[in-house]
Amino acid sequence: MTNKVKTVYENYDGIELAEWLRKETNRRSLDNKRILYCVRANMDQSLIKFGIGGVEHGGTSAFGRLLQYVNYYGESGEFDCKGIKLFLIMANEYNPNVEGKNSAIFRKERFLKTQLKGDTMSGRGSERVVTNIRKLFGLIKQSSNKTDEDIETERRKTERLEQSNITSTDQVMRVSAHVTPKSGKGKSLFRVHWSRPYILTERVRDKDGRLVTKEKKVFTTDEPYNKLINFRDGKEKADLYLKKHPRAKFVL
Repeated sequence: MTNKVKTVYENYDGIELAEWLRKETNRRSLDNKRILYCVRANMDQSLIKFGIGGVEHGGTSAFGRLLQYVNYYGESGEFDCKGIKLFLIMANEYNPNVEGKNSAIFRKERFLKTQLKGDTMSGRGSERVVTNIRKLFGLIKQSSNKTDEDIETERRKTERLEQSNITSTDQVMRVSAHVTPKSGKGKSLFRVHWSRPYILTERVRDKDGRLVTKEKKVFTTDEPYNKLINFRDGKEKADLYLKKHPRAKFVL
């Protein structure tokens, strides 16, 4: 099934972001989406800001990203310069089998940063540009840059994950520890505590020497960061753990 990036909203004149988000159908159009957006704060009309949302989480995180702008800039009034305008949203479905860096949305943003290096202002970041809005729209929708579709790769699963049938709906309760290889190219493994136990089956010998199947409830697995963040609350719990251990060595 194709999962190409499509236009959700487009208007050269823009609309107040708060007004757009208040409409239920607009909010629902962002559910479980990765999005690329263009906005401009009313207090600084010389700069257009492009950015992405929902890349790592899906769910309602794309809506949450846009709502952050409303919370920061407020809503426009008749005699002030509060508020922020929305000009464009492009989106595709969040696919947990696609790493954020391989998503079409992430690669589109990276493409824009490369193309618009000359249109940025010192100290204002690579996502804030003085580009003409029509030029920006043209670059975003340019099909020749080959960023319209996700790159889906088959993820390797550990034996325990394969056996436990853990899915993207299972919740990560906490991350309690990690191990980082001292050499080589191995990545840090995080001790993950899940919202439900799974049954690990093992073949062992009983006291009479016969092979029997034993079942054991297991609540934890050891996962690399790039797999952990695909599960419910995984990124939140992993990032919290990283923040609590600022001096530790991590290979992500």
